[in-house]
Amino acid sequence: MQKISVSKELFEDILLKKISILKKDNSKYWKKVLLEPKIINNKIEYSIKQFDTLSITNGLGNENPSLVIECNKIDYSSSKNCFEFTLGKVIEQKNTNLGEDYKDNLIEQLLKEKEILEDKMNRDHLTNIYNRRKMENDLKVFSKQNNSSFLCSIFIADDRLKENNDTLVNEFEDKVLLYLSDKLRKHAAVLNGEVYRYSEEEFIILCFISKKQIIQKLNDLVEDIKLNQIYHQKSDISITISMGISFLNDCKDTNEMIQRSYFAIYRAKNKGSERIEFA
Repeated sequence: MQKISVSKELFEDILLKKISILKKDNSKYWKKVLLEPKIINNKIEYSIKQFDTLSITNGLGNENPSLVIECNKIDYSSSKNCFEFTLGKVIEQKNTNLGEDYKDNLIEQLLKEKEILEDKMNRDHLTNIYNRRKMENDLKVFSKQNNSSFLCSIFIADDRLKENNDTLVNEFEDKVLLYLSDKLRKHAAVLNGEVYRYSEEEFIILCFISKKQIIQKLNDLVEDIKLNQIYHQKSDISITISMGISFLNDCKDTNEMIQRSYFAIYRAKNKGSERIEFA
């Protein structure tokens, strides 16, 4: 096990896993420690000695903080003229109570990691918009807000996505879904709401808007979506959508609101393309 002394700042970064590679300049000391000479065909060649673990300390003495940490690999970077230690998990730590600042930094780091993980769990893997799990959580919050009387559910689906997908190739479906999600994200902001991927081929916008304002904004959405064609080597296709809308004020709860807008979109699709149907 090789011992390495580092600064307090670097020690904290290693402990908090802010860095995974520890760099040491190509000095006489590290050449002596790490380089192993071998004679091959009457020539001297060097290999880099490997250590399974490292002892990382902050300063000298028995009371100073220290870590025993896995060392996955040691390399030499010719461009940076330094040795690079690839660090693994912390095996042991001593005297690592670095005060309140350290505790605060650690808590902040953990909260950030939790926030990033939760956001990832709340997003659709293809389109990166929010998923149904996030929609259900948001519904609980939205329904309790002071402006909940303006809350509405807008179901959106491409009029011919299944038909297009069967006619062309499977990859085309992804192109359509990415195109739609980008357009819906922009228009959801105009509608004072958020868009979610509800199922494989359907989206939903939850927003706060009056019935008087919604029609023009939804017509703008319909026109914007069919403005551009989706390119494919066999043929370019224009995308059109239909929508089903319901308002919380007309329903006993959010479940009924979602259900009614869901049924409304299928009534719209049965009547043709580019239809907007109110529940």
